[in-house]
Amino acid sequence: MGKLTDKLERAEKGAGQPLGFGGAAKRESIAPLLLLGAVAAGDAAQAGVVTASEIDGALLTGAGSAKKAALNGSVKALGDTLFGVWTDEGQAEESGGADFQVFSSDATPAGALTGEGRTLVMQVQPELPDSLLRTIDQLPVDGFLVALDAPLTVAQLMRLARVRGATSKRLLVYLDALPAKADAEQLRDAGAAALIVDAAGQTADAFRETLAMLRELPHKSPRQRDRERSGATVPQPSFGAARSAPPPPPDDDDDWDDD
Repeated sequence: MGKLTDKLERAEKGAGQPLGFGGAAKRESIAPLLLLGAVAAGDAAQAGVVTASEIDGALLTGAGSAKKAALNGSVKALGDTLFGVWTDEGQAEESGGADFQVFSSDATPAGALTGEGRTLVMQVQPELPDSLLRTIDQLPVDGFLVALDAPLTVAQLMRLARVRGATSKRLLVYLDALPAKADAEQLRDAGAAALIVDAAGQTADAFRETLAMLRELPHKSPRQRDRERSGATVPQPSFGAARSAPPPPPDDDDDWDDD
């Protein structure tokens, strides 16, 4: 299991890693949404911002076309920060110690989706025809990425909902700017598991403030809790439930004497 997958699972459960040892060890606060910074491959300054902010990880963009020296420089600047790479076509081999890989092209060779121990994420365009969108859940990937435009509007939420309705796998959302609290709540309710924000023009303090805000969000909104509570108390009919037997026909009384 990749480290990103492990973090996503802990975020879903609301269980952070223990801090300290023994039974008295406290658990770190974990947000319902992971926060990662999108770093242009070769931009050491952006990598430094993400590393200093101590957010959940980084995604190196343009990794497929970047020169090896530029990519290695970004990896070095990230230090121990969890990172992945974003390429046009998926690659069968790991890239410079990346924990996860995002790819965009549906022309990616099918053989590139094999391999264990890494997390594969495919970018999906919400505008795909329904006939294709319904097939994505069958792909051998761990999740999907949806890029949303700023500002976050109802139209953008509808685009995200199109993909959410087509898959049960995790959704990562790419944003151009750090979200406000109200927008983060809407993305949480829409089924996002992680936010990937462009690091260009951002500061470590801005990332830290957003991470602190995300950690204060409840893992479920009051509306979600009410929906689950209603589902738990109202019995749902089962498709496999036996139908009630029809009433038996009236018995013929052979002993009845006709006059």
